[in-house]
Amino acid sequence: MYLSFSARAQGDSHKEKDIPCQDAVFTYVDQKTGGLAIVADGHGSEKHFRSDVGSALAVTVAHTTIVEFLHILNDGSMRRGAFDQRYTDEITMMQEQLAQLERTIITRWRSAVLQHFAAHPLSEREQALCTRENLTLTDEDAQVRVYGTTLIAALAHSKLWFVIQIGDGKCVVLDDEGTPYFPPELDDESLAGGQTTSLCDSDAAGHFRCDFGFERIKGITVATDGVSDSFLPEEYLKLNARLFADFLANHKKAQKGVEQSIAVWSTKGSRDDVSMAGVFYKNGLLE
Repeated sequence: MYLSFSARAQGDSHKEKDIPCQDAVFTYVDQKTGGLAIVADGHGSEKHFRSDVGSALAVTVAHTTIVEFLHILNDGSMRRGAFDQRYTDEITMMQEQLAQLERTIITRWRSAVLQHFAAHPLSEREQALCTRENLTLTDEDAQVRVYGTTLIAALAHSKLWFVIQIGDGKCVVLDDEGTPYFPPELDDESLAGGQTTSLCDSDAAGHFRCDFGFERIKGITVATDGVSDSFLPEEYLKLNARLFADFLANHKKAQKGVEQSIAVWSTKGSRDDVSMAGVFYKNGLLE
């Protein structure tokens, strides 16, 4: 059996400026196969004035697209633990599958935000923002940019695990011994200094990172930078280990604890919007 959790809260800085929470979070579980955790962080700039909608659409699109991907996994076309001469081929196949998954998410997200833009004319406030920021929304790329958001989606499946990411935020994997670590392939030095890549980038497909494995894991979490920036890296890994232990001990109590604590993390740390989601295994691993 495995357990999922999610929580989000508006950051203090957004409360002070009367800006809505621009984070979105989602989890999905299937006791037969695995679980999915997704977070998205809409950009805070006034040039991205519909990013709260953009992040919500991102988690929705990622969910539906990855569930479709799950059907591929569940029909037996991919196997866990292929540690023989075919292993390299399976790695290549997985890389190609994830690249296609990322491209599909980008295409569907762009379509969803353009449909939203067409259905929701600019309000007076938004028109004023466009004037002040010198925004001309006459082409699709410009329209898409006002919905800009990051995205992290992680799957813990009976056959494998993977995470795809664009923009900032953190993913933590708990290995078969329960030891937490940051997936190394997600590192992106270009994000230093508060810069981030986005689903709204014209070259978004080139900015996605991914990591995956066919080995057994005991959990996986994702969080927006509002959470991860509130801790030093080693402290954040220890937090994930504590959450794993707490959720295995008492799921309902641990869920309530995260819901109560997540806003405090922001207040004492980043003061940004915060969201976190994860999947943990209990009573052994999925077979």
